[in-house]
Amino acid sequence: MKVLITGGRGTIGSKLGPALEGDYELRLLSRQEMEGDDWWQVDVTDIEAVHEAMAGMDAVIHLAIATGHEGDYEDDAFNSQRLDINVKGTYNVFEAARRAGVKRVIYTSSLTVVWGYTAPDWVDGDAPARPVGTYALTKQMGEQIGHYYATVHGLSVLCLRIPKPIDVDEPETKETPILPQWIAFPDLIEAYRLGLTADKIGYEVVTVVGESSKRRWDLSRAEAVLGYRAQYRLEEMGYTLREEPEGYDQEGVVWGEVQGRKRGELEIES
Repeated sequence: MKVLITGGRGTIGSKLGPALEGDYELRLLSRQEMEGDDWWQVDVTDIEAVHEAMAGMDAVIHLAIATGHEGDYEDDAFNSQRLDINVKGTYNVFEAARRAGVKRVIYTSSLTVVWGYTAPDWVDGDAPARPVGTYALTKQMGEQIGHYYATVHGLSVLCLRIPKPIDVDEPETKETPILPQWIAFPDLIEAYRLGLTADKIGYEVVTVVGESSKRRWDLSRAEAVLGYRAQYRLEEMGYTLREEPEGYDQEGVVWGEVQGRKRGELEIES
């Protein structure tokens, strides 16, 4: 199977690409020039470039995003670029996939799409969206684009709502308490693997989170649709769970916690 991965240099792409290498014929996209025959320098906001890169592919894993912290310091330019990458870029990926006859698109959504369900509410695996923040809003729009291409054009579309992944091979990740939904990278990578080969996917929204004693996100759909079961329980590996805050920003951080980033800074996972 030939698989195109957007955002190949990003947090997830930099782990997923090497994990799939050898099992799939990969084409990795990045906004920046990279060495290697598998890499294509492509900006997802350029539909012709995306279309060219899509030729001959069987499946797409769409990871390219623009993140950043929301709040009253966001300006029009900040959100305009975010919308370009997260919404226009996602449309371009789906449209290019349609033109190229790609069979399946895995769209990387986010748990922030349902941040409006605050603790202790139970959150179904395909719960109706309650986005918090402009980042979450763009991810919801991406889900809607996927639904359109599945229902109107017949693409097989899987939307994975995911939390922050944890690199369990890095000891320093244990130094700071984590939220109960965060997921070990091997579990997340397995979800993508399963998504590439799962049967009977027309349009599916599936939540994939880590397993913990405080989990309130339903995993039954992930098991039914993908056959997914979390293998890692981070709190049994030396990680400490912290209580969920009453309010989140778009990356699951307490309102106002900028965590060392400049206000209004935009990060592009390419």
